[in-house]
Amino acid sequence: MFAGPRTGSMIMHISRRSLIASAAALAGGAATSAFAQTAPFVVYDDELKNGWQNWSWGTTLEMSVPAGTVKPIKVEGGAWSALDLHHEAFSTAPYTKLTFYINGGLEGGQNLAVKVKAAGGTAIESNYVIQPKLKTWTPVVVALKDIGADNKTIEDIFFQGQADVYKAYYITKIQFE
Repeated sequence: MFAGPRTGSMIMHISRRSLIASAAALAGGAATSAFAQTAPFVVYDDELKNGWQNWSWGTTLEMSVPAGTVKPIKVEGGAWSALDLHHEAFSTAPYTKLTFYINGGLEGGQNLAVKVKAAGGTAIESNYVIQPKLKTWTPVVVALKDIGADNKTIEDIFFQGQADVYKAYYITKIQFE
């Protein structure tokens, strides 16, 4: 500090370098906290990722089926069968949605319940049903709260057919965001 030239007041001297460094730190900190996002937790993208495993039941299932530039999972099955993807129990707290692309294949309109299993393997009740479109890739966004999975510890996601046998559908780019 030094005395001001005519007033005798005390003035703090800040170097230009300190001022720029302080402003940059503040801006960086604000940007980091304002724009921080959790990276997507990829389940399947041309193959199972990040420790996910196929625990499906009662289905005809082909993993990584070439379809143009992507390799989706091909699923068809009997009543109540499911594509079930398993992982060690993890918290969904950092995520708000499950996203994926689905194609109804040659027939479309399959009734598929989107569900999760809590740690320990108990299915969480959900009435969330999708119907893939005929020969069309459709992006799907499922809010975790809509399937009872928000802020929960889960270990499976599954896409379950309903009371009827269903024709093949294709699914890819499954992830939590």
